[in-house]
Amino acid sequence: MDDFQWADVTALDVIHTFLSDRMGSCMFFVGTYRDNEVQIGHALFDLMERLEISNVPLNKVSLTGLDQEHLNEMISDALCLYPRISKSLSDIVFQKTKGNPFFVLEFMQSLQSRGLLLYDSCQKRWVWNEDTIRAEEIMDNVLQLLSSKMNRLSKDMQSLLEVMACFGTSTNESVIGYLSESPEYLGLRNGLEGAISDGFVEVNTEGKFKFVHDKVREAAYNLIPDRDTKQVCFVSCMICVFCCSLCVLT
Repeated sequence: MDDFQWADVTALDVIHTFLSDRMGSCMFFVGTYRDNEVQIGHALFDLMERLEISNVPLNKVSLTGLDQEHLNEMISDALCLYPRISKSLSDIVFQKTKGNPFFVLEFMQSLQSRGLLLYDSCQKRWVWNEDTIRAEEIMDNVLQLLSSKMNRLSKDMQSLLEVMACFGTSTNESVIGYLSESPEYLGLRNGLEGAISDGFVEVNTEGKFKFVHDKVREAAYNLIPDRDTKQVCFVSCMICVFCCSLCVLT
């Protein structure tokens, strides 16, 4: 279960009841949260204490970004270059992204799409200009990169991302199907295919369409003009209610 930093007390109470039940003793449960988005008094820490009191075994694993050596190995493998050659680039990427794997991927793709990272057919290798890349700015939350990338997408893809952003992190197939039949969203299916191929959206184990990262969803939501935000989200919610009603009836 992802993004525990957004969970409220009621949701955490349910999880505690579920995990402390003896019937669930053979269950392996993984919950994730961003430690930079929770305060000391967050209910999540209270949940951990209560689970320990209930004799539920707990293991806490802290995941950090890639260090410079491992980041260089990754970039070296991706560009098929010796580590000593890719090090100048990986050092700059590390300074810009602090080793966050998602930020690294977005930053590298951004460099390639804007011609700052090129394949030289004469040298038969990838080349770059260190000074130009070093001058590039990247925000800690990578929204600037994602927004810039999304603004260059087709109208169908932008519409798909805007609609999905109103539903949260995932959207049902029935919602996409219903919207695709309306005149306003005829190209939604094409947009969905493009969003999946471009790495913005994926299909989860439940068959739902899901943003690959919550920052992608945030950037997609920012695509909606302020004057249209309420209208788009209201229509989306009404469609969701309608589709849920159909599921109940069937």
